[in-house]
Amino acid sequence: QMRKLLFLLAISIFLFNSCDDGEVIDINLDFDEELQLCSSNLNYVVYTTKDGPYESLTLLFPVNDINNLIFDPVDNPHTGTLTINGSSIRFNYRTYDGDPVDQLICEEIPSSTVRITNDYPASSGKVNYETTFEDIDGRRYITVSFDLIDLDIELLSSTQEFLGTYQWDYEL
Repeated sequence: QMRKLLFLLAISIFLFNSCDDGEVIDINLDFDEELQLCSSNLNYVVYTTKDGPYESLTLLFPVNDINNLIFDPVDNPHTGTLTINGSSIRFNYRTYDGDPVDQLICEEIPSSTVRITNDYPASSGKVNYETTFEDIDGRRYITVSFDLIDLDIELLSSTQEFLGTYQWDYEL
């Protein structure tokens, strides 16, 4: 009886330790804090990438009169909030099998040579932004900072993360 009990105990321990609950993925939002921007007539896409492995954080939101002020403000500073809704305002963490920058993120018809291997859309959250500008010698220098608030992605729940800043300048 004792041998059977020890045998069952050993089998139970082996089975318990060999169960696979699936792949555990730990994402780290420690990306380059210098953001890039691409836009179309319909949407803005603010993004950052890294390689080794190839990953991206992307924020998509519509082009409209209110959102245009983010990149061409009247007030200094100009602040606001975008609410992630999964349709018109989306935030995604993605992994790829190659460099996505020139072939996927900003292309209307993406290349088929680089594939998205994992896509984790945020189900909710907010993006606070602050735009500041300075006019020097006939040029306007603009900086937009983006913070993620109460972000809820399958792999991550975070109360506040600094996404990064987007900077550019133009002639007045």
